Amino acid sequence: MENHSDIRINSERLERSLKEMGEMGFTPETGGRNRLALSDGDKVGRDLLCKWIIDSGFELRIDEIGNIFAYRAGTDKDAAPVIMGSHIDTVRDGGLFDGAYGVLGSLEVMRTLNDNNITTTRPVALAAFTNEEGARFQLDLMGSSYFTKARTLDVVYAVKDDAGLSIEGELKRIGYCGNKTIPYGNYFELHIEQGPKLDVEGVSIGAVEGIQGLAWWRCEYSGEANHAGSTPMELRHDTLLAAAEAAMEVEKLALRIGNSCVGTVGRISVEPDVINIVAGKCCFTVDFRQYDKALFEQGKHEVEDIFARCAGKRGLKFEFKRLVDVPPVSFDADMVSLVERKAKEIGYSVKRMYSGAGHDAQFVCKVCPAAMIFVPSKDGRSHCPEEWTDFADAAKGCNVLLQSVLELI
Repeated sequence: MENHSDIRINSERLERSLKEMGEMGFTPETGGRNRLALSDGDKVGRDLLCKWIIDSGFELRIDEIGNIFAYRAGTDKDAAPVIMGSHIDTVRDGGLFDGAYGVLGSLEVMRTLNDNNITTTRPVALAAFTNEEGARFQLDLMGSSYFTKARTLDVVYAVKDDAGLSIEGELKRIGYCGNKTIPYGNYFELHIEQGPKLDVEGVSIGAVEGIQGLAWWRCEYSGEANHAGSTPMELRHDTLLAAAEAAMEVEKLALRIGNSCVGTVGRISVEPDVINIVAGKCCFTVDFRQYDKALFEQGKHEVEDIFARCAGKRGLKFEFKRLVDVPPVSFDADMVSLVERKAKEIGYSVKRMYSGAGHDAQFVCKVCPAAMIFVPSKDGRSHCPEEWTDFADAAKGCNVLLQSVLELI
């Protein structure tokens, strides 16, 4: 096809789109966005995205798990599409950019193709995947795992939130249970880094080579609730202390393994949750991440040993469930090189790097060639109201995405 190397996205339109989506689920008291998957906040965000897709003249498709697709046909009806994607659901009190930037940046690329009357051989598509975050329904990367057939519909439909509401029921409640999808093709995911490296080093673009492995557990300790004043310390079966010790052991494990390994206890709850009663039950979660496949497997086994060891020390019963187990992945070398080359051709500084956070590309790369494009996060902040990326940097990432897509269509 003809040369379009000088074409750039409409940066003002991208900024407007991000700000308008940022009003969806906005909470003035905290300054954060609350578009938890399939919540009312998520619904209004979905409604806005779908309106933009239709108003731009693209075909709107929604599948059984609520994944939203925008489809722009090419001249070859049998060709696999070039897909761009991310998510619009947030964590509690999330920021303006996480996920939404990748979706709206993809929409901006497709709008730019329209603005310039570009006819493509291959179709171009946008994917907004359901429940990437796992903040409400704790099976993260849900939409992309279903899209790639890594998880079946009965498995994802059965997942419930803390209030006992199911994925299936909430999809139907908000009106996003469809039956249309798109075929696999090449895949790009545009995202803020959610870490400090690009910002600290003053680099504009990250050409992402892969994503570290991620494992989540929910562990429950059962001991004996008893009076805080009359139960001697040496006779207690204190589940909260065991959980606290387990949290410290997870930290020690991550530091010992090294190689950018991280371990986190993010949620904890106790029963009866009373100031003068020894906790008889304690539930907590563990998040473990590592790039190296061998160290990832080693770390998972050691985490589960920690659960048993800390329970045994205090005479507790315990049980745990591994909620998520996603191994480290490496992206397609040609796709990563394409991103790097396009950034350099435009004149942006670029570095190869790995992602410390999980992304939908982690599943999509298993069914088609994929790569990610990072832009700086100010001070490395993310998953909080203070999350920020300069709009000029956001436009740069979107231009790299546009030029990468143009080469493949």
